[in-house]
Amino acid sequence: MAQIREQADANLNRYILSLQHQLDRHKDLPRLLASQQQLIALLQDPGNPHKTDQANRYLAWVNDTMGATDSYLIATNGITLAASNWDQPRPFTGNDYSFRPYFQQAMEGGPGRYFALGNVSRVRGYFFSHPVMQGEEIIGVTVVKVDLEDVEEDWSDPLLDILVMDEDGVIFISTRAHWRFRTLGQLPGSEHMLASRQYGNHSPRPVPSRTADRPPTLAALLSETDIARIRASRRYGQAPLLPLDIVRREATAQGDLLLTLIDQPPRSDGLDPQPTGHYLLVSRLLPEAGMRVAVLASLRPLETSVFRTLAIGLTFYLVVAALALFLVARHRLKKRYEAELQRAHEALELRVEQRTRELTEANRRLQQEMEQHHQTQNQLIQTAKLAVLGQLSAGINHELSQPLTAICHYADNARKLLERGKAGSVTTNLEEIAGLAGRMATILQPLREFARQNGDLRQSVNLQHLRQGVMVIMGGQLEQQGARIDWPDDLGGVWVRGDIGRLEQVLVNLISNALQAMAGQAEPRIEVGLSATDEEVQLTLRDQGPGLAEHTLEHIFEPFYTTKSAGLGLGLSISHRIVQSMDGRLEARNHPGGGALFTLTLKRTREHKQEPR
Repeated sequence: MAQIREQADANLNRYILSLQHQLDRHKDLPRLLASQQQLIALLQDPGNPHKTDQANRYLAWVNDTMGATDSYLIATNGITLAASNWDQPRPFTGNDYSFRPYFQQAMEGGPGRYFALGNVSRVRGYFFSHPVMQGEEIIGVTVVKVDLEDVEEDWSDPLLDILVMDEDGVIFISTRAHWRFRTLGQLPGSEHMLASRQYGNHSPRPVPSRTADRPPTLAALLSETDIARIRASRRYGQAPLLPLDIVRREATAQGDLLLTLIDQPPRSDGLDPQPTGHYLLVSRLLPEAGMRVAVLASLRPLETSVFRTLAIGLTFYLVVAALALFLVARHRLKKRYEAELQRAHEALELRVEQRTRELTEANRRLQQEMEQHHQTQNQLIQTAKLAVLGQLSAGINHELSQPLTAICHYADNARKLLERGKAGSVTTNLEEIAGLAGRMATILQPLREFARQNGDLRQSVNLQHLRQGVMVIMGGQLEQQGARIDWPDDLGGVWVRGDIGRLEQVLVNLISNALQAMAGQAEPRIEVGLSATDEEVQLTLRDQGPGLAEHTLEHIFEPFYTTKSAGLGLGLSISHRIVQSMDGRLEARNHPGGGALFTLTLKRTREHKQEPR
């Protein structure tokens, strides 16, 4: 019961907030309309058709903008002069509403509120009114009607019904259509609302006092005098205002009501007895709005819970008995299984120990294989270097031939000058010989760098120095084939991370492949491009050959894959591994303008002081 009441109270609060929100949206609209010049002008000149049309159209615009049901202007005699529905089949214009309490309240000088059934539209609505003042004189009344029927349609809880009652206990909003315009009587606290809201500042009707024979929580139902008064106000039309079919009612400790009532409309044949429902009624008074909001929470979940609890109790005892039998049987089985489990455990430990030894041995063999693989990889790289030494020899031979010839010439001249006693000229020749020897040492340096086994992959390499080493190695082959390489001009200011010997090996492989692809061309040319960011540097090598086939691009960096009739297919594979070891990338594709395009991406580093070789 406590849970049902708590839920009902929470839903009641939610519904009241929704209802008040819908009312508060429009409560100040009559006061704003009362200050509009179009309406004041019509009240000053009621018979003017132009002013009447302006007022009608203005009220229709306000009605559409604010979402109200109807808006209209009433003269002091109660006759409607303008209305938002002026162009509808049954407009309010010309109707007399002087009998409505909201009109009487506004004529007394204050705002009015009232709920009633529309006299013309027959639609339930809540009416707000406000006097139109000219100085100290009331010259008319503005009225806004709000349709509250949407509130019923939005409620979808089958175990909770909503009731909204007026000060007389007449239900005018309900989620059950056959309960509308039925009476529930006056609940506690309704007396002062009845006196202050029903008649405004008129003399209120006497409120009957409580007597000992009346229930403390539900006053007497409407008398014939009350029904006659309500019908005279035409508030609910010709509704019979019959009481709800309450079979039994009982007060709770919190002041709420437990009701047993017939909750279905009567059958037309009148033969079957009507079903009854048990409800908890929780209500709250809204004196300012002139209404009381209540919820009827069905006690069906409570009844279901009682039966479910009894069923659970019986089931519990049956389960306990079955559990006792189960535990006895389980104890017997446990002893038998424990021995089998122990044997299985010992067998499992033996298998785990054996498997552990096997895995340890397999891990040891794997580490040995990885070490051998690493050694093999370094050996393959070194072997690939040695395979390029033929090209290096041709380049060294080409570069050293001129300095050696010059050294012989200068030495022969120095001998002759010594014979003639020209010591100063001999010194000059010796200086030239020393310079040529230094140049030859510089030429031989790439050979030593290129042939060494390992290098520091984290050192800074200047691209200009890298270019010089590559040109020394490839100079002979380039001259022999009549080819040229177009290098960028700004290589000296770019530094990358890696090993200069291995980078030379990569570029020599790429240039050699490009020259082989352009074999037979009259003027073979290789274009080297450079692009750099703060983090990376990209070198691109493009040849003028036929390009690479699609299936070749898929396998080009795989070991032993080659499209040449001679060769092992290790050059590009080893180059790819070298670049990866430097945290770089080597990629291949075809250039849109023709030929193959290889892209070498390396990490960029800061400038490093390094003497050129």
